[in-house]
Formats: sequence, C-alpha cells, structure tokens
Amino acid sequence: MGEHDVALKRMHRYDSIKKEIDGYMSLLNKLVIPEDDIPSDYLTHDVTGAVYDLRILKRNIDRLHKELDDLEE
Repeated sequence: MGEHDVALKRMHRYDSIKKEIDGYMSLLNKLVIPEDDIPSDYLTHDVTGAVYDLRILKRNIDRLHKELDDLEE
C-alpha cells in the first residue's frame, strides 16, 4: 500500500476512536450519581435504568486515549 492509503486508514481509525470516546462521554453524562454519599463504582443510566461499572468505562476510555496517542506519533 502507498503512503496515501496508510494515511487514510489512520485518519479513519482516528475518527472512529474519537466517535467511540464521544459515545462513552455521552453515556457518562446520562449516568446518575447515587445520592446517599456512599462511594460506588456502579452508576445507573438516567433513562434505561441499566447499571454500569464505572471502572470498566474508565478503562475503555483510557485504552482509546492511548490508542489515539499511538496514532498521533
């Protein structure tokens, strides 16, 4: 493959990662923080009531940020 093809693939992957991060951030904005002041790694979705493990969400976001950093090098 030529340099142009490689650059297009990198740009597409970069855009895909950014969209995935945006999706996670949107999800995080819809999660309800417990009102009982007890620290918890589990948050509930405001609309659906689904429960999410905040540790896993953060780990996925960190992994995507690392991948973005690797693409920028």
